[in-house]
Amino acid sequence: MIKSFSACTAEIDDTELAVKELVERLDYKGRLLKNTVGIMSCFADFIKTGVVRAICDALPFDVLGVTTIACASAGQCGETMLCVMVLTSDETEFVTGFSEPVLGKDTSVLRRFYDEAARSRNDRPSLIFSFFPLLFNAGSDFFVESMDEITGGLPIFGALPVDHNADYHESYVIFNGEAWRDRVALLLFYGGAAPRFYTGTISDDKIFPEEGTVTASNGNLIQSINGKSMIEFLMSLGLAKNENGGIDGINSFPLIADYNGASEPVIASMFAMTPEGYAVCSRKVPVGSTLAVGMFSPEEIVATSSNTLEDALDEAQYRTALIFSCVGRYFALMYDQSAEMEMVVSGMKDREISYLMAYSGGEICPVYNDEGRRINRAHSNTFTICVF
Repeated sequence: MIKSFSACTAEIDDTELAVKELVERLDYKGRLLKNTVGIMSCFADFIKTGVVRAICDALPFDVLGVTTIACASAGQCGETMLCVMVLTSDETEFVTGFSEPVLGKDTSVLRRFYDEAARSRNDRPSLIFSFFPLLFNAGSDFFVESMDEITGGLPIFGALPVDHNADYHESYVIFNGEAWRDRVALLLFYGGAAPRFYTGTISDDKIFPEEGTVTASNGNLIQSINGKSMIEFLMSLGLAKNENGGIDGINSFPLIADYNGASEPVIASMFAMTPEGYAVCSRKVPVGSTLAVGMFSPEEIVATSSNTLEDALDEAQYRTALIFSCVGRYFALMYDQSAEMEMVVSGMKDREISYLMAYSGGEICPVYNDEGRRINRAHSNTFTICVF
């Protein structure tokens, strides 16, 4: 059995006060079992002020995680917050580590890293929490597919960091007080963890009924649908080109990509249109995929997240929930950007379950195919939950 508890602090400037608040709220003395680890998510300024370093130094166990733009735990939520979830167990063992710098799509770095982390064990992990860096030359698809191959398909859950800057230059992976822009942090679970995964994307009534088949693509560049350019397909749905040849607010129209039974449909965000009418997306969408277009609204975001959380909490045996939601959903909430977090805090009230929710630059969560087989997948614009 894995036991868990969590706490937050909003004290971003006074290092001593931040440590005092968090340690007192965690109240971990006498509660730690044989094996313990901490998961952290925080606003980037907590790193600059030294609070992250001080808290990690004060806690008697490894701590890893990512920066975020907002997070929630232990009945609190907000932007300038730091949250820590503690996992402790007599049966489950935790192995942690961080990689060398990842400079591009080089799987050898990841393979060496994983082999080193798993070297102390003869058995295989039951679950992996992965925190991948937010890079411009290697996307979440690369990390997930590489780690899926390296680990032989072990379940992988996690997130990419994000921050409050337009160019995300303070998006860091955190490990024991250090923060990196280009490294991976891993948490391997050995024994005892029986996780279940849930994803919330967009409801059927918010999806245009017209579908198309991807007839040409190159990685994350969708070139044609049903033999016509991507922009022609979008215009056939009633979307209009602007004077520059693009489509205004294109990232508010998520693509629902169905790999035709290979897994549950996944979401791909559109970032831009090329002069040729191709769509630049957050993930690769292979030829043969069935594609539909949806529309996000604040009401839709909260509704899908609420339904997903209810599905996860229907299983009474779960006592721990780690939740990552896309930063795109946060921005789409517009004037009520705390609504999704507040829904989680309210939904967890009076339940005997520890949780940590944070916004991410990409969500890593397995999905299930038509036969119920689990498949590791990178997501965007998605609300993801791991419970155990």
